Amino acid sequence: MGPQFVSGVIVKIISTEPLPGRKQIKNALAVLADVAYVDMLEGDTECHVRFNTPEDAQTVVKSYKEIQIKNNWKFEVLTGDNEQRYWQKILVDRQAKLNQPREKKRGTEKLIAKAERMRLEKTQQTSKHIRFTDDN
Repeated sequence: MGPQFVSGVIVKIISTEPLPGRKQIKNALAVLADVAYVDMLEGDTECHVRFNTPEDAQTVVKSYKEIQIKNNWKFEVLTGDNEQRYWQKILVDRQAKLNQPREKKRGTEKLIAKAERMRLEKTQQTSKHIRFTDDN
């Protein structure tokens, strides 16, 4: 079904330097409110954060002084045309993801691929060398 349109839940974060990863942004904002999704590409200077409720978005925007100073971020709640365009982007991105062809593996093919991955992980673990340094 996908995300349903709710007005006032998208917050745009703008930074002067590249933003950290999705997890770091989500963790930084999760202290204040429930984050539904962080939409960004690695190394971007701006991203969009979707919250569960408009109140969560307002809470973050109002109490952002400490986060803004600490991370040098600027917050802006999307409204009007910008908000409509972003929701359109969400739906287009979702359709593109769902329409991607995927490789279907069944039965023995699936088991063989799984066993091969497990074997590869095990050999990588056992092939690690322990090196001791001599500080004499």
